[in-house]
Amino acid sequence: EIMAFDHIKNVKISAVCCAVPEDKLTIDDFYQRFDKERVDRFVSDTGIKQKFYSKNNKTITSDLCFAAAEEIIRKKNISRDEIDALILVTQSPDYNVPATAITLQYRLGLSQECIAYDINLGCSGYIYGLHTAASMLQSGYLKKIILLAGEVTEPSVVFGIRENMPSVFGDLNDLLFGDCGSATLIEYDEGNEGIRFALQTMGEGFKAIGACYGTRYAYAGHPKFDMSLHMDGLAVVSFSITKVPKLFKSFFEKFQASIDDYDSVLLHQANKSMIETIAKKIKAQDKLRLSLERYANTSSASVPNAMCDYYGDKDKDESVKVIMSGFGVGLSLGVADTYINPKDILPIIQTGITWDEGRSKVLEANDKSKK
Repeated sequence: EIMAFDHIKNVKISAVCCAVPEDKLTIDDFYQRFDKERVDRFVSDTGIKQKFYSKNNKTITSDLCFAAAEEIIRKKNISRDEIDALILVTQSPDYNVPATAITLQYRLGLSQECIAYDINLGCSGYIYGLHTAASMLQSGYLKKIILLAGEVTEPSVVFGIRENMPSVFGDLNDLLFGDCGSATLIEYDEGNEGIRFALQTMGEGFKAIGACYGTRYAYAGHPKFDMSLHMDGLAVVSFSITKVPKLFKSFFEKFQASIDDYDSVLLHQANKSMIETIAKKIKAQDKLRLSLERYANTSSASVPNAMCDYYGDKDKDESVKVIMSGFGVGLSLGVADTYINPKDILPIIQTGITWDEGRSKVLEANDKSKK
């Protein structure tokens, strides 16, 4: 079977950090708002016992990614002028226009000689972001790239303000998605084994999961926005537990690899029963790292979230091999493997940061439109 395989050499992941908001919902909060039996069933199916989220939309995707990038710049003592590109993978940008990565280049104080743009991908986004960054470094002209991947859950974040939204406890599904931003430093490194990839797109499944707001189709005969994410749960589960193991199998065949080569398997944290089924099919139960119990499903940030959750407090200076996979909305999926050093993987931080300058753009525009 022909697939988009790639092996990009001379690059390495040299730091990873994740940031989550300060507000937290726990199982006790769930019990107060829903029937206990329903909550228990939800927890046993999904494995989620708490999530971090941004109350009143104070801290949004760009804030979380900013905090994670700042942490890397500080801890790794990197000069801001050394960053050649800033890529943001998200489906909850600050604005539709301009690209949020551009505002982050300014906010992080990076040089004007810096490439910056957004990529609109969800659950598979981290793997695709790594592929984009690694491809850009391949020639050796660019040396350091920061890949940001993150999500905050309510879609109205696109408009910068989450007021007038239904309560965060509106529905049990609200417990499924947590807020998180990640930053990954990827560098050119002559002679490095690099990163190997297998990538696929199954666009015929585009209806399985998505939101139908904010674009031209939203106006088609129906000017009212429906802000919610629509999901065909069965289609998503069936896609995940059949196509993802198949992609792993093709990856192993193509690169003459086996599950025994890896220290950790980092899967998109969709839900516990789903990813345990995938792990079982690829015989990786003992190598599966779960972070969704504490952080829920953080979409494009879930692979780095699982990495930081597991390796963040391990200070060993050694080379470990990890295999990662993101899959979902699109439908889109990818697998990648590489070596990382646990001392480069930073603990997950909490932040209540907010950026008034970014928010004022929305408020000023609102004022103008009222006049």
